[in-house]
Amino acid sequence: MTAPTVAPGTAQRRPTRRRPSRVDPGVRAARRRFLRVLTIVGLWFWAFWALLVVGVLIVVEQWGGEAVGFTYDVAGSPARWIPFVVGIVVTAGALPVHVGAGGTRRAWVDGATRAAVVVGLAFGVLTVVLALVEQQVYAEGDRPWQVDTGTVALDTAGGIAVAVTAESLVMVTYLLVGVAIAAGFRRFGPWRGTLLVAPLLVPCALVDIATRTGIAGTPWRGGYDDVALGALFGVGGALVVAALAYAVAHLVLRSAPLRP
Repeated sequence: MTAPTVAPGTAQRRPTRRRPSRVDPGVRAARRRFLRVLTIVGLWFWAFWALLVVGVLIVVEQWGGEAVGFTYDVAGSPARWIPFVVGIVVTAGALPVHVGAGGTRRAWVDGATRAAVVVGLAFGVLTVVLALVEQQVYAEGDRPWQVDTGTVALDTAGGIAVAVTAESLVMVTYLLVGVAIAAGFRRFGPWRGTLLVAPLLVPCALVDIATRTGIAGTPWRGGYDDVALGALFGVGGALVVAALAYAVAHLVLRSAPLRP
């Protein structure tokens, strides 16, 4: 009998094995859930503000006034409230499903954090782009334009990088605070949960102050005078506050019951 012929190198081949993912499936599931909702709501939000940037100038001039920008700034940098509300709503509605499917509370917070980092970076970029676009719109219309708030000036690449990073950490903080508030209502009930809202909002105020943006950052309007200071106190401070919000969300969610 003739031995079977083996093509050269065939004996050395082995089936390719995919390296198993080290990420907890519960973390991936939570991240996808938050990311999906944040993306959908975010698209609607930024489409609205893109129209508002041009619309405000037209409407104000139609009524004989003079717009000096910045629309987003005047509204208190409202994009941060998107992850805040999403953190509350998604946690209140989907946490029991997540845990019932085998996920853990820690995986829920970790997944929320990962989603917030991705969306936060996108929101940070869009915030900077919105400012630069509005500045160009006002310049084309021969109208004055001014920005009273922001972590740093956006006239250098370093300043843009600092502004984007700081804004992304703001988004992470606000989403985690939203998760903690929803967990607080589950854990303490409606009355004590309501009393807990104010203390849980402290990280939101702290990150506003650190980045000199948002409502709590109003007294420090104008941002840091130097990019290095903005990176140290704005980004560094926001990172510390985001870590605090992460720890608080874990603490409150750890013993939150699945039934309200």
